[in-house]
Amino acid sequence: MDPREYIPAYLEHEYLASHAKLTAAARELVHEQIARNPTQYATTPHARALLSYAKIHEGMMRALDRMEDLSDEEFDRRREQLFGQTRLALHELVRDDRLCVDAQLLDIMLADVPIDSCLNDLMKLEDSVHDHLRAQPAFDDEAPAFWAPQKLEGIDEAERTRTDPTMIGWLHTLEAIAQLSLASSRYRAAAQYARRVMRARGYTNFAVGTVLLALARLEDEDGFFACVREADPALAVEDSPWFLLARTLLLYKLGRRKNARRALRDFSSRCEGGAFFLLNPTYLTPYLPVRPPVREAWELTHQAVWEADGIIVDTPDFVGWAASIEGIEDASERFAERYGF
Repeated sequence: MDPREYIPAYLEHEYLASHAKLTAAARELVHEQIARNPTQYATTPHARALLSYAKIHEGMMRALDRMEDLSDEEFDRRREQLFGQTRLALHELVRDDRLCVDAQLLDIMLADVPIDSCLNDLMKLEDSVHDHLRAQPAFDDEAPAFWAPQKLEGIDEAERTRTDPTMIGWLHTLEAIAQLSLASSRYRAAAQYARRVMRARGYTNFAVGTVLLALARLEDEDGFFACVREADPALAVEDSPWFLLARTLLLYKLGRRKNARRALRDFSSRCEGGAFFLLNPTYLTPYLPVRPPVREAWELTHQAVWEADGIIVDTPDFVGWAASIEGIEDASERFAERYGF
């Protein structure tokens, strides 16, 4: 969830909580003013720390975008320098506010350490933030969306999550653990952590995609389709590139080639860039700290294939088989010509 989405929601919630008698028109005005100038409404140290984090994060992502056309050697050098500078800024921020969870999470993700060390640090952070959340009377691990409705004082679970940066940071941490678990072949752990994220309401995510990829790799057909049924209907999971790609991988791994061919063609025709990214592994800026918002439909496809890369590599002959299916290479070439890849 982008800081530009959840931090203004938090600022608005805090302001309205202390100005309960505002009219509907006044509330709308506050909403517009926070969108234009959130700094004006950051009246506490924690709110100012959140805005500082948003500035650091946005600056880093913009700098990464500007590096796209550099040579590999220069890109690696400049990125290492950028990450080092960003971590210094994050260390200073976290020193003053330990509840700026995303700052701690991003610092861990930027560290140049082995994946096992990174996962260990992420799990320590998750445990610490989870303890903080459990100290809140309304938080309930057993509740479907983590909040006890009777203790939310008139707001629903989605609103409670959307306006709580600590909760958002915890969910981001769970997502990061799930994604790194998938990347390091810890498929059951990936599904376990991503399922927790799936329970949240008011938090934009596609954690179900991680679960589907993990279950496809585990060849768990029953679990795969049960997960689809459990997913939030608003996500339209069966139209997503994660479902369409994972279904193809699952059927291929189960040896059902005829059905796998149909699934592959479905993935290629319904997901912009599906054939291209499958046949042409394409670098994607690492998730910092979780899936970034997308601007083009094909970026979702790129994310799904990028996340599945380890599974694809670990599935013998899958890419060669896909390339042999009539129409797949043509679809790849048409996409490349259209978008200049």
